[in-house]
Amino acid sequence: MKGPKGTEPITSDCKNLLGQENEELQESGEKITQLSSSVTFFKDIIHDTKKAIASAENCIDMLENKCRHLEDIISAKDRKIIALANKISSYTRYSDINIEPEIYSSTYERKLWVKRRSESEYDLEVRKKYTFRLTSSIALREDSTH
Repeated sequence: MKGPKGTEPITSDCKNLLGQENEELQESGEKITQLSSSVTFFKDIIHDTKKAIASAENCIDMLENKCRHLEDIISAKDRKIIALANKISSYTRYSDINIEPEIYSSTYERKLWVKRRSESEYDLEVRKKYTFRLTSSIALREDSTH
């Protein structure tokens, strides 16, 4: 069927326009498919990120609890150290390193005081610096020979 004369270019133009529209629709469909894929991909990323954040928050909570526990342990140890230091200082509060002790804590300390005592016999500065307990000369001679 042939249409009236002069209508062929209009029909041809319509076919061309319809072809272009079909191509554009096809391209739009492909773009929509790509965008849908991107949306799905990013939704998955968001879901995974939310899971990771929740897991990280749990880890942070556990670490904060562990930190508080360790701080409590350190605090208890500090209190114990302070109590022991106070106890020790209560025993040695009045001790002076320049005063000869009544009881020596070691052989080294005993020998050191024997040496200081013997030096004090000849050196006035040593005699001024240290205070010696009264002891018998026999005990001192025995200490110096050991």
